[in-house]
Amino acid sequence: MRLHKHKNGFTLIELVVVIIILGILAVIAAPKFLSLGSDAQTATLKGVTGSITSMNQLVHSKTQVDGIADKPDCSYDCNGHPNWDRLIGHYFIDVSGTRLYVYEGYPLEYAGDPIVERNYRTVMDLPADEYIFVKAATFSIVPIKFADKLPEIEDGSFKCHIEGSASLSDHSFKAVTNNC
Repeated sequence: MRLHKHKNGFTLIELVVVIIILGILAVIAAPKFLSLGSDAQTATLKGVTGSITSMNQLVHSKTQVDGIADKPDCSYDCNGHPNWDRLIGHYFIDVSGTRLYVYEGYPLEYAGDPIVERNYRTVMDLPADEYIFVKAATFSIVPIKFADKLPEIEDGSFKCHIEGSASLSDHSFKAVTNNC
């Protein structure tokens, strides 16, 4: 009886061919996988921008219903108006138990007051550990991971943030995603 010994395994040439094929696939596929982080950041910023824009419209509608959309700011107690916060010095509306301060019928995101900012963050779901507010020529909302890019964002050379309009009457936001 003759026994045949068959060695199971791959030859060196087969292994080299497989490595070459994997290398070619990696060169083709890697850029697509690497850009997924960028795509995810862009999508997140666009989603947050859409959410803020929708909330701005809802708030404006609510201020119209409450009759404070076009009222100028008052002094001290504003004749006892129920939507006036004399300590903050702005009108407000109630959004799920949070006082959202408004000016000209739109949300105030930042007025140099930590309460105004905290309440805006709460209503817009913009936690301080995820987003930084920058008040320069325009109001910007910057992902915290780009905190080191604030000077470049302010001078316009880095663009991966949410930017508020310069016009107070517009109150729109846009996602600026060139460098995400």
